[in-house]
Amino acid sequence: MRPKVFVREFPTIHLTIGVTGNIIFFVGSVLFLWHAAERIAIWLFIVGSFGMMVGAIGHAVYIHERHRLNGAPGHPAPRESTQTRS
Repeated sequence: MRPKVFVREFPTIHLTIGVTGNIIFFVGSVLFLWHAAERIAIWLFIVGSFGMMVGAIGHAVYIHERHRLNGAPGHPAPRESTQTRS
C-alpha cells in the first residue's frame, strides 16, 4: 500500500477505535452506579480508556504523517529529490 493511500485511510480506523473506546468508557462509568456491576465496570473503564488512548495516538500519527507528506499548514510540501547522486 502506498504511503499516501494509507495515510488517507488511517483517520477512519483510529476514529472508529476512539469512538468505540468512548462508548465503552461511558458504559463502564454508568455501571459504577451499581455495586454488583463494579468488577465489569472497572474492566470496561480500562478497555475504554485504552481505546481512547489508541484513537488519540493514531490521530497524532495521522497528523504528523499528513504534514510530512503534504507539508504543514502554511508551509510547502517537502520536495523529494528525483535526481540520483553519483
